[in-house]
Amino acid sequence: MISARKILMGSVATAAMLVANPALAQSNDAEIEALRAEVAALKEQLAYLSAKVEKAAAAPAPAPTPVATAEKKADVKPAPEISFKGAPEIKTADGWSFKPRGRLHYDAGYVSIPGDYAASRNLGFNSRVRRVRLGAEGTMPGGFGYKVEADFANSSTNFGDVFLSYSPANAPIVVRIGNFETLNGLEQVSSSNNNSFLERAAFNDAFLNSRRLGAAVAWHSQNDDVRAEIAMFTAHSIDSSFDNDGWIGAARLVYAPKALGGQLHFGLGYQHREFASNGGVAGVNNPSTGQLARYRARPNTQLTDVRFVDTGSFAAKSDRIIGVEAAAIFKGLYLAGEAQWLKADAYQAGDLASGLDVFSGGNSAIVAATNPEFFGAYGEIGYFLTGETRGYKRGDGTWNRTKVLNPINKGGSGAFQLMARIDHVDLDDAALKNGLTNNFTTGATSLAALNSRLGRGGSQTGYLLGFNWYPIDYIRFMLNYGRIDVEGGPIAALVDPTSTVAIDQRGYGVDLFQARMQIEF
Repeated sequence: MISARKILMGSVATAAMLVANPALAQSNDAEIEALRAEVAALKEQLAYLSAKVEKAAAAPAPAPTPVATAEKKADVKPAPEISFKGAPEIKTADGWSFKPRGRLHYDAGYVSIPGDYAASRNLGFNSRVRRVRLGAEGTMPGGFGYKVEADFANSSTNFGDVFLSYSPANAPIVVRIGNFETLNGLEQVSSSNNNSFLERAAFNDAFLNSRRLGAAVAWHSQNDDVRAEIAMFTAHSIDSSFDNDGWIGAARLVYAPKALGGQLHFGLGYQHREFASNGGVAGVNNPSTGQLARYRARPNTQLTDVRFVDTGSFAAKSDRIIGVEAAAIFKGLYLAGEAQWLKADAYQAGDLASGLDVFSGGNSAIVAATNPEFFGAYGEIGYFLTGETRGYKRGDGTWNRTKVLNPINKGGSGAFQLMARIDHVDLDDAALKNGLTNNFTTGATSLAALNSRLGRGGSQTGYLLGFNWYPIDYIRFMLNYGRIDVEGGPIAALVDPTSTVAIDQRGYGVDLFQARMQIEF
């Protein structure tokens, strides 16, 4: 389109030409006057248009009209956060997280052969892959979490913690469903990566403290000083069992205040365990054996399957365990101890059995004279020569990983830890030694063989020294020495066959030395 300015300029130029040419002017005066009028009108239009242009230029520019698209542009999400804690941990802003986890514990050592006991390939020097675990843990939106671990040590597959957890927003409650520890004591519920000695206290082995399938609800105070938890479990863990009448009820209370310049821990636990009719909590998992209990312990090492204390199998319906815990953690120094009392609900002489409560061997089994009681405890003191503080997880009431102050990858020497422990388990009870053989069809009873009765149970006390070196947070090298004093038990007569002392009073000693290489993430 031709602008008004250009039209005006063209008209003016034409008029000027006419004015400049007299001949044209004389012959067409009327046309010249018309052109002059037209030029005047165009000037007025040009002034009007110039004013509108200046006004439009001064006004703000209108927003551009959006261009319609077939698809809405996707929201841009922040990239996942990746950190490294022994293994990569991935977290997203909407609540997802994932972290691989695993451990390798390789043990080697020596257990002496006591007295005249016949040499066994399960005593002396041995080595063993104690644990090879792989798994993962993480969180999901809505307050959910998960943990899955499988153990592949020694050409078999077992399961560690396998559970789903739920913690409502702004609520001090945690719910767990799956396979986990039955609210046992401090050392048992703590990860084997964080316990100070190679093996847990002997009473954990003797009393069959372990993982089971179940559900638990925990409450903790806002400052994590108090944690209370109750749970119900089946009588078995993740395996092929189909028993449906065995169960475990458990509870644990922890008070963990910060006091005296350090961290204190006090705990109380209780378990009631109803044995499955087709086996028993002791692992005699044969449908023909009925309800049998058996409590026994290795000599503070898993490098042998020889048990110097062993109650043998006896008929029982259930048992109850009461446990107490205490610890004090300061910079460098810590102290810890636990004790547990177990009372078995045994069948009595003359009892009859029916249905699933049957026993093998002519429907007969050993019964105790009364309900037997057993005891176990340990006390430990430890010190970090390099100034570390033993790790403790207040919200859970468990041992945690110790943070190395000067790891070797940063020019330091790592962490050095010294420990000493007294560990005692007593499986000796007159109720077993005075037991009878009971026929559960007729109720008839008979005396058991004298040596068999006197060889039941026994007690052992371990005096243990330990040294641990942590070059970095996720690697540990461990050395343990132990002197195990045994009185009575199933092999006392074989260790000292010529002694005139009663079998249940014969004492002997065993030395052990063991080492571990530990890698965990």
